[in-house]
Amino acid sequence: MTIEESKNSVNQSFLSTLTKVTTKDSLSEDSFASILASQLDGSTSSSDESTISAASVESNAAVEAFKEALTSKGSLQFYQEYNQEKIEQLMEEKKAELEDKLGLSADSEPPLSGEDRENAISMLDTMLDAYRKQLQEKMQAEDKLEQENTMLNTFLQDLA
Repeated sequence: MTIEESKNSVNQSFLSTLTKVTTKDSLSEDSFASILASQLDGSTSSSDESTISAASVESNAAVEAFKEALTSKGSLQFYQEYNQEKIEQLMEEKKAELEDKLGLSADSEPPLSGEDRENAISMLDTMLDAYRKQLQEKMQAEDKLEQENTMLNTFLQDLA
């Protein structure tokens, strides 16, 4: 599969997700409000209505922000940045965990100093580099699996 085909596949995936989200969002708001009203026996107070309204505004704002980011960056760049943000978040969590285990955190007793601290820092850097590579390989494998599943589903739909 070429890069252009990959871009098209990712674009189609994001657009179908976006379409599903926007149609479900508008339909679910009306049905949710009616179900909620019927369950409360029609006795909704103004604070309940304002809470529901605020939730729908937040949802619509999130969808609009997603649409804007997707159209301004393009689906491939958006997806790559999204994956990079996930990797960075996981790296921060792992770094905090490893700093505690290696005795590099601010509250470790007794604090490391001198050569022990330098060795621990170099070990931390090595471990974080290996973890970053694992995360990137994992995400690439997940992308490839998703791409193959999409192609398989398309093929199966064409057969049906």
